[in-house]
Amino acid sequence: MRPRRRYDDKFRANAIVFLEAAGYPDKKGALEQVSKQLNCPHPTLHRWFQAKNNPPPSELVQEKREDLKELLEKELRAIFKEMPDARGDAGYRDLGTVAGILFDKKQLLEGKPTEITQDVTLTDAERSERVVTILDKARARRAGLAIN
Repeated sequence: MRPRRRYDDKFRANAIVFLEAAGYPDKKGALEQVSKQLNCPHPTLHRWFQAKNNPPPSELVQEKREDLKELLEKELRAIFKEMPDARGDAGYRDLGTVAGILFDKKQLLEGKPTEITQDVTLTDAERSERVVTILDKARARRAGLAIN
């Protein structure tokens, strides 16, 4: 029989944040995915997540959550910075895909939705106006980044 593995607070806090970023408990397979990545039994992860057995301190979980959000934001900024140069390559699509995934993870860590669930019906003119507004904001942000 193998000796029981001991997990420190830091490991348990990271595990909980990884579960959140993977979409657990709403996303099917998230628990198994994180369990495999961390080489930690999924029942153990579930108990930590549910705070049923030896959960890490909540302030440490929050600290790890903030660390991961900061890392994701840094990566997103780097991807968006590289996108204009990648437009001629197939890499642009790859950067966009990665940006979407990282953005979803960040949303999950902030407790925000990753999809729109309400039924919104817009006219073509309203859609066009929204797109123009979004592009204007993006251009303004990009111009602000170029100044810095």
